[in-house]
Amino acid sequence: MKIIVLLAVVCVALADPIDYYTTANDNLDMKGVVNDSAKLKAMTDCFLDRGSCDDVAMSYKKIVPDSIQGLCGRCNDAQKRLANVYLNGLITNAPEDYKNFQKKFDPDEKYMTKFLEAVKGF
Repeated sequence: MKIIVLLAVVCVALADPIDYYTTANDNLDMKGVVNDSAKLKAMTDCFLDRGSCDDVAMSYKKIVPDSIQGLCGRCNDAQKRLANVYLNGLITNAPEDYKNFQKKFDPDEKYMTKFLEAVKGF
């Protein structure tokens, strides 16, 4: 029995940990972004290839496709909160841009509903 427990502990220790996304911009005030129409437009324009990207927006743009398709499985709690606030702010403040965001990143409508559910409450 002790061998089984020891083997289980070793297996857990050797298992590949989740490769989370970088945490460099996790302190972004996303509520401030979605409540400022110019900032929301700038970030959304970056995501939708309609405008330039600052370093912060670009860091998120790079992970958006993978995070949506992976249902934020590599996101930490702060990133889930940022995604939740951004997308719900986009839905509320710029619904046409939300539709364009969804068309770009989930054209077959396979992931977005599940993604929003995965980040809900953060």
